[in-house]
Amino acid sequence: METIRDAEAQRSEIQPFIYAQNTQNIESQSFAYELQSKYGGSSYLDEERSQYDGMEVTEEEYWLKYYDMPDVNLEWNNGILEEKPMSDRLSYEMYEWFLFLFKEYLKSFNEGITIGLELGFRLVTKHGISIRKPDLAFIHKDNPVQLKPLERTYRGCFDICFEFLSDSNKKAVERDTVVKKQIYEGAGVKEYYILDRLGNETAFYYLNRNGVYQNIKLSKSGIIRSKVLKNFQFRLQDLYARPFLDTLIDDRVYRNYVRLDYQIEKQRADSKESEVEMLRKEAEMLRKEAETQRKEAETQRKETEMQRKEAKVQRKRADSLGQELYDLKQRYGIL
Repeated sequence: METIRDAEAQRSEIQPFIYAQNTQNIESQSFAYELQSKYGGSSYLDEERSQYDGMEVTEEEYWLKYYDMPDVNLEWNNGILEEKPMSDRLSYEMYEWFLFLFKEYLKSFNEGITIGLELGFRLVTKHGISIRKPDLAFIHKDNPVQLKPLERTYRGCFDICFEFLSDSNKKAVERDTVVKKQIYEGAGVKEYYILDRLGNETAFYYLNRNGVYQNIKLSKSGIIRSKVLKNFQFRLQDLYARPFLDTLIDDRVYRNYVRLDYQIEKQRADSKESEVEMLRKEAEMLRKEAETQRKEAETQRKETEMQRKEAKVQRKRADSLGQELYDLKQRYGIL
């Protein structure tokens, strides 16, 4: 009952921020139902998979035969095979966007590694033994058990597990939202994210000091902040809107870790551009000073030319007066 109340509480908190459940989502869902109705609700592949789901096998048999089967993705829970549901386009798009965002964070803050590709880990809890293959998982660099490059199973406990819901089957949904939540909680997975492409079951949990999952509270502006990763945060609404990541570099929620290499290069380019602009302004200032000096020189030249012309006029006038004086002296016999 506590688990159900927690899930309902977080669902009521999350729903107001998920308004991107647009007609595309509804149309995709309706189309899927139409196909199921037209073809009897199952395909040949579904029938093939159903022969494994629910089958009783030992743990040894699971590891030897069923763990890495090529055509079906199977988990194991207390002696029973459980088939992971097939993904759909919306779920994959959410997965792709979130994975890129998460990898951007780890590239900026080297706090550990991400794991996917159907790689599983073994969990022992009060509920029994379970082998799970999270859609995405994270191993912190401080985790005492690190995954070696060629290992195909993880022998420790993931720090964060992510499951992307893409199946309307009640049993499959309950497996991710209830069963796995209990198992991950009991095994000590520090955070568990359930990401539903329709937003109905989306939930975020962290392990408190008592070893019990609590909801990661949304901020007033709809931000989810990890307890395990110091600086990882994202806007819940963006899981559904999925904006281009290049547009996030100016967003205060993401700019501390998204495309830092681009931001650094952009800062360098802006710095160079500022430097070029400063040099251009200095050159323009020097040009204006030179132009001012040229104009001053031209003014000085004109003044000098005027003075030269005036001196020439004065000289001619003096010569004329001297000639007149000479003529008068001659006329009056003064000479």
